[in-house]
Amino acid sequence: MNYKGYSTGIWVFGKTPDRFCVSGYKVDRSIEKSLDRIASVPELTGVMMHYPQPINENNINNIKKMLQDRGLKLASCDVDLFSDPIFNCGSLMSENNTLRKKAIEYSKKAMDIAEYLGARDMNLWPGQDGFDYPFQINYSVQWDLLITSLTEIANYNPRVNLSLEYKLREPRTHSTIYSSGVALYLAHKTGCSNVGVTLDLGHSFNCKESPANVLALLDKFNKLFILHLNDNYRDWDDDMAVGTVHFWETIEFIYYLNISKYDGWLGLDIFPYREDAAEVCDFSIKNIQTMLKIVNRINLNQLHRIQKEANAIEAIKYIQSLM
Repeated sequence: MNYKGYSTGIWVFGKTPDRFCVSGYKVDRSIEKSLDRIASVPELTGVMMHYPQPINENNINNIKKMLQDRGLKLASCDVDLFSDPIFNCGSLMSENNTLRKKAIEYSKKAMDIAEYLGARDMNLWPGQDGFDYPFQINYSVQWDLLITSLTEIANYNPRVNLSLEYKLREPRTHSTIYSSGVALYLAHKTGCSNVGVTLDLGHSFNCKESPANVLALLDKFNKLFILHLNDNYRDWDDDMAVGTVHFWETIEFIYYLNISKYDGWLGLDIFPYREDAAEVCDFSIKNIQTMLKIVNRINLNQLHRIQKEANAIEAIKYIQSLM
């Protein structure tokens, strides 16, 4: 691994609303003040932002200067296909041609902004593409529409990576891109080398996956494009500080990340409702660094000998001895 640095979503420093406190638990900050706080966190040098808000054609040059003035870079431009109610029944899979074309154009513009600001990746999480009830959508038709949409977006600008973020559910009861396997299949089905997968650690936990196993698979196919790091209790996308719940699985994840070919950002996708955002980011970075120190002490030959015998307790005891 030769990662670019640590990044965070600008939303981490936002109002953090939920459906019980829709106004948010925090004060609403301007882009400038949010970037000031991000820049105040040691080793946090990248920012993930969404198109068309807070970044768009009208303010792109102002934001470029804001980032430069604070020594920050755009880590990825994400496309927001989930917060506008016009997409409430789907975006890239919608059988409404007008809405689907709008979602495709949003995605293309997000790629343009990513390239203009020097970001290699455009992250795509089509949160409203899915269903809530049996018989609600025509699965066969909508799978075809999704693949066609993704292929069109990817071919629009081969210089920018299109990274598919999967999630089990929310806001729909069933997301269409609901697992790493589906995301990897779609990436291959487009036939475009610039389509890959965003591995969100918490989403992988929600799917009852082994994130380390998924990482190894995506790395094998050179399809690991973006990382979102966080934690949860596996039943919901809690977006908690990294390594606070799944300690052992996160260390295993960091181990496989450390020996992978991944060369992107270590992105913090956290939603600190009641905690200070800067403190949570700083804590998460230090937790990751501590785990990296541990896995760097691993003697690969010794670990592989233990794994060859599939001796679970001996393997964990060995990692424990390095702490």
